Amino acid sequence: FESIGGFDPEYHKAGDDVDFCWRLQQAGCVIAFSPTALVWHHRRFTLRAFLKQQDGYGEAESLLRFKHLIFFGPTGAAKWRGQIYGTPRFSWFINRPVIYHGMFGEAFFQSIYPTPQSEVATYLSSIEWFTLTIFLFGLGFFLLPLRIVPYLMFGGTLCVALSYMVRTSIEPKFDTVHARLLVMLLAFVQPLVRGWSRYFTWLHFKRTPRNVIRAHEYLPTDGRVIGRLGRRIFWSEEGRDRHYLLGAIFQLLEEEGWRYSTDTGWNEWDIQIYGNFWWSIALQTVTEYHGGGKCLTRVRLRDRLVTTTVIFNLIALALLVYRQLNISHVDLWFITPYLLFVIFLATRARALKSRVAELVDLAAQRAGLERIRRLNKKTKLESAPAVQVTMDVIDSAPSARP
Repeated sequence: FESIGGFDPEYHKAGDDVDFCWRLQQAGCVIAFSPTALVWHHRRFTLRAFLKQQDGYGEAESLLRFKHLIFFGPTGAAKWRGQIYGTPRFSWFINRPVIYHGMFGEAFFQSIYPTPQSEVATYLSSIEWFTLTIFLFGLGFFLLPLRIVPYLMFGGTLCVALSYMVRTSIEPKFDTVHARLLVMLLAFVQPLVRGWSRYFTWLHFKRTPRNVIRAHEYLPTDGRVIGRLGRRIFWSEEGRDRHYLLGAIFQLLEEEGWRYSTDTGWNEWDIQIYGNFWWSIALQTVTEYHGGGKCLTRVRLRDRLVTTTVIFNLIALALLVYRQLNISHVDLWFITPYLLFVIFLATRARALKSRVAELVDLAAQRAGLERIRRLNKKTKLESAPAVQVTMDVIDSAPSARP
């Protein structure tokens, strides 16, 4: 318990047990079945309490996503292996569980193998599906052939809620029409409330505070950011490779209060730094070993669109294209505001990348690396003494900072 840091106080509503179990598994431990273990789960007895519980679950999922990115999909929903009890399986009209009878029905233990849990139900009841339904419903006012599509999509969502209503086991004395309809309502509302809380928390905590981004690192004049912001090259003749640089970057991110996630082993970046409402930065490093302790470390910074940026641009472009298709001239009243918005996005992206580039330069200074501006020119940052950064820094660094 103490070796993995115990429970994280960051989770004050839910998710503390999930975080603890995942950290146990990542530390090489095995979670086994214990017949004497008891989990006392307090059910919610009012509709308001149930919705508040689901809101807390959505918030916990977002906080868990920062530290355990590998266990979550692109929409932020957790990816579970195994079975989640109580979810609709649709086996009553698609397929049924398979029973292994053995050859000629002579198997001694004729086990029941349930069909894989249906992912269709998860998609049809998700907040992303519901949002797309509303979007197509609004688009149907302008494009008549699309009018039937949102009704079909909403019908699929209702089928999921109906499957809960039909398949749920209720004690006979409480099994009334009102109870069945309440189950249907909860099945319809629950993923929406949970998804809304998940997205709201993710977008809120995904941004680094403005005062952190607006601050600047105190670098010497020669160490100011010039040239290409997305590429940094550093040299060391003392065997200091990218691990020393990453350790110093982690230290600075923690000291200054940045929000970030680290590579799970499946990503193309080492650190993803969450910046403003529109952009994030993917930081990638590589070291070339030239023998005798000589190391050339390259750093690449790439702009990454935030979900809100994609949504805003898709909506704006859809309106712009629809407007131009229905008029015979170029409407500058629509095009000009969008171009100004694109310029605004570009300036915000450059400001964020410039700030992160300063942070990387300061981290290199702390790690004792020399900045290479050109192939024949090296500049050593000497405004402050280099800080010894060992490999233990990376091992002890948190996997993410929400």
